[in-house]
Amino acid sequence: MLTVPDLPEPGEQSLDDRRRISRRFIIHAREELEKGHRLQAGEKAWGAVVQPLKAVAEQRGWRHKNHQDIHNVGLQILAENPNVDLQEALSEAYRVGHQNFYENYYHPEELAEMMDKVEDVMPILKALPDAPPRPFTIASNTQLRRLRSLTGDDGLQIGDTSAVGFSLKHDATNG
Repeated sequence: MLTVPDLPEPGEQSLDDRRRISRRFIIHAREELEKGHRLQAGEKAWGAVVQPLKAVAEQRGWRHKNHQDIHNVGLQILAENPNVDLQEALSEAYRVGHQNFYENYYHPEELAEMMDKVEDVMPILKALPDAPPRPFTIASNTQLRRLRSLTGDDGLQIGDTSAVGFSLKHDATNG
């Protein structure tokens, strides 16, 4: 049996706290699935993905307080890091894990497969907040809307480029 990390104290969460919560969620997801609690299992796996995304948002000064914010953070990370495994795991965690919590669509085998994908990309997710933001150029209306939402900067335009991925907390001159 895996050791479940302690839950951090309430309040602002550090990067280590978010990592600990994420690990706790994925362990609990497996336990819930073993007990036959499919709805809880999927939601816990989704929670394991959300915590590193929130850490990236905090690192960059982006909004991350609701579902749409987290969705935007995930999409922006994928736009900056075209990793097929990461994209598939984030998509599956949302579609299979999070949506199943509300709709009860998926069988245990499907949930287990989704959890495997999530666990496979956890090292990538865990490392994202430590990596400096990548340069990014806004190339579409979709990217423009997403970055305006995340940053709160309605002055952004298609074609704008940022050496620090439109982070609000990184200096473009020295990262």
